[in-house]
Amino acid sequence: MPVTTSDQPAMTPPDEAGAAFAPLALDALAMLERKIITREFAPGTRLIEADLCEFYKISRTPLREALRLLEANGLVTRRPRFGVHVAPMTVENLDHIYSCRVPLEALAAGAVAGASARTATVARLADCLQRMEDAQAQHDLAAGFQANVELTGILHRESGNPVLAALLAQLDKPALRYRHWAYMEHQKMLPLAIRSNRQMLAAIRAGDPVRAEAVVRDLVVRAWAMTRKAFLARPDPSDPPARLQLHEGAPKRGPGRPRATPI
Repeated sequence: MPVTTSDQPAMTPPDEAGAAFAPLALDALAMLERKIITREFAPGTRLIEADLCEFYKISRTPLREALRLLEANGLVTRRPRFGVHVAPMTVENLDHIYSCRVPLEALAAGAVAGASARTATVARLADCLQRMEDAQAQHDLAAGFQANVELTGILHRESGNPVLAALLAQLDKPALRYRHWAYMEHQKMLPLAIRSNRQMLAAIRAGDPVRAEAVVRDLVVRAWAMTRKAFLARPDPSDPPARLQLHEGAPKRGPGRPRATPI
């Protein structure tokens, strides 16, 4: 079965912490985020400031602002004398992220289902779900992932709970790497998400927060288990097949490309 993986996932909009950053820094943030989340910049890759500035045609100041925000979001690490590296992907980190996602994602779905004014939200969620179904029919995992990212973003923003939304925003970026890896690695992930989100949408339409919470809790737990099992089956969990598919587009030293050195 052919699988399309060339489309880039839509990253979630910058949070309020990024609002004070210069537009060039936010542009650099979006470009680097995308490459890290899709593992075009693989875990452990060293990011060289001079080469990134040359490649993206920006100065060091906005790039450093972007790198600081990436560090705050858990996507890169910085060590004195060792520079900036793409953060590793580990089973332990996966467990930490998903153990938080289970209750928080469920709370968001329940909050949306319990809202008195939810007609417009239901319509937007239904549109995302339709796009997920279309992507499945076209064997386009990347498009299915993108639609699912947008669907969960709607739930977070429309929860009506700013504290919950802030907690989910803090988890969102590091979680996206594992979610994208799961969609590319496990072809059962998209069908699972479609089935569960159909049930969640029905519960939200019916104004049943208890059912919506239960469905989403079960979905995240099952997605966690599937991703964990696939991770453990890899000789090196930080080097999934998607990296191999994207290797030709990975950064290499040469004309017009930034240097990003795997360690």
